[in-house]
Amino acid sequence: MDREQRASKRAKLVTEVQYEGAGVRAQTRISDISMLGVFIDALSPLPAGSNIRVSFTLPSGHVIDAEGLVVHSQPRIGMGVAFKSLSGENAERIREFVDSA
Repeated sequence: MDREQRASKRAKLVTEVQYEGAGVRAQTRISDISMLGVFIDALSPLPAGSNIRVSFTLPSGHVIDAEGLVVHSQPRIGMGVAFKSLSGENAERIREFVDSA
């Protein structure tokens, strides 16, 4: 999808992420974030349609724990994860980060 056509503003965020889904538990990094989700760098990403749980820390120190869905997967590159549930506080912290980027 063309960056100009994205439904939500994205911000560069390079931070460690722990994720679990489809019988896999791993640690890698996020490369960008929006209010709708994150892109996780992974050599062996989970397949599209997989439910996933992610945990990462914003630069402010706020820890985000969220459930998501892998919406696209690119072998040897990574996976796009859409948030399925975010607490109000987590959503506000992500909005603050994205808006300030």
